[in-house]
Amino acid sequence: MTTINNAINAYSSLAKAVSGGDGMEARDTPAPVPGTDFAAVLKDAAKVAVGTMKEAETQSAAAIAGKADIRDVVAAVTNAEMTLETVVTVRDKVINAYNEIMRMPI
Repeated sequence: MTTINNAINAYSSLAKAVSGGDGMEARDTPAPVPGTDFAAVLKDAAKVAVGTMKEAETQSAAAIAGKADIRDVVAAVTNAEMTLETVVTVRDKVINAYNEIMRMPI
């Protein structure tokens, strides 16, 4: 759940930076201010995605060792699955946008 909160805080900080501070307030601990360009936003999102995957792997390993509750494992794996689906969707959209740009006449 903390990775979701971190992602929300990162996007909230970005919204405040872009809109001049009138965006949403961070609900938990403040996240580091992400970059304001597209590459930095993608880099920050990739870091969150990798962290989500690592958390799912950690929970799965703890479950195999008998040290984790099955509900926590299922929640972590489901969160990782949703994150992976989001990453794949964003990748597909970026590729489609690139292809559209390449088809534009000069």
